[in-house]
Amino acid sequence: MRVANIIADKLTSFFKREIVCEQYPMLSSISRFMLKADEAIGVVFMLHHICEKDPMRIPTNEDLKVSPSFLEKIILKYKKGGFDFVSLDRLYEIATGGDIPSKPFVVFTIDDGYLDNYTNALPIFEKYNVPFAIFVATDFVDKRAILWWDSIDELIMTHDVVTTSDGLSYPCHTFQQRWDAFRYLREKVLRLDQSKLEEELKNLFSGFEIDWYEPIRRESMSWEQVKILAHHPLCTIGGHTVSHPALSTVSFDDAKREIKMGIKIIEANIELPVRYFAYPYGTANEVSEREYRLIEDVGIRMAFMAHQGCVTRNNIKGLTHLPRVYLNEIH
Repeated sequence: MRVANIIADKLTSFFKREIVCEQYPMLSSISRFMLKADEAIGVVFMLHHICEKDPMRIPTNEDLKVSPSFLEKIILKYKKGGFDFVSLDRLYEIATGGDIPSKPFVVFTIDDGYLDNYTNALPIFEKYNVPFAIFVATDFVDKRAILWWDSIDELIMTHDVVTTSDGLSYPCHTFQQRWDAFRYLREKVLRLDQSKLEEELKNLFSGFEIDWYEPIRRESMSWEQVKILAHHPLCTIGGHTVSHPALSTVSFDDAKREIKMGIKIIEANIELPVRYFAYPYGTANEVSEREYRLIEDVGIRMAFMAHQGCVTRNNIKGLTHLPRVYLNEIH
């Protein structure tokens, strides 16, 4: 009987690792094997927008969107698959406790603070009683963030040619031309001085009248809505800096200010402590040991990367850099 129980436990453990790994379809077969060996136990999903996609617009932006029907389909898939839906508080208990849960788990997290998180996502999570978290960049809610990618998307969609102040022109007649134009312009914007982004953008696109703050006024939540979510039993609000910078590109003092001030502003508005954080952009290019130390100094319980993979028995102890999986409709 003991041998049979051991075999059953081994099979159950293998099955758990297998179904968790399947939630990260981009893996090569070798990476998948290594992830199973590392004992994958759950997945933290990263989302941004919960709204319908527009197939005519720039895929780079549209891929940040998950339709409400797709989110509902994903929840039903994991309910049927026997996954547990856990909150960040529960994940912290798992990470700091001694026992790994018997069932694989899913955590839903959403970055930035878009209005559709409140209008579209909340009713779905309520319908199925599924916990979720939103990491808020405070400039989004304060309407100070420049969503330049949306503004450039609109510029490309409404012009046959976009000419920048350096004299280069980008045709926008066909779908492929519009996509190529966006990619070229995106690289230009990312090379601008981010500390004076508005001025730099105005100079680069001096031939056009662009209200750079129109998208954020239209697309972000209010503090009243963030507070309602923070006090909702299913939702956790976390930090995501003030202005959403790539932390590796700013000084130590500025990085610390971005993290601490972002948390302070949220706490003042929701009247609750903020214990969790997600790094803007969140890859190894933007986050390293310096940022991990800052998170520890600030007193954050857990901080999350973007991408990086599934949660395993081994990496769950890395509370300053837990992995996530980017959830989109291609997934």
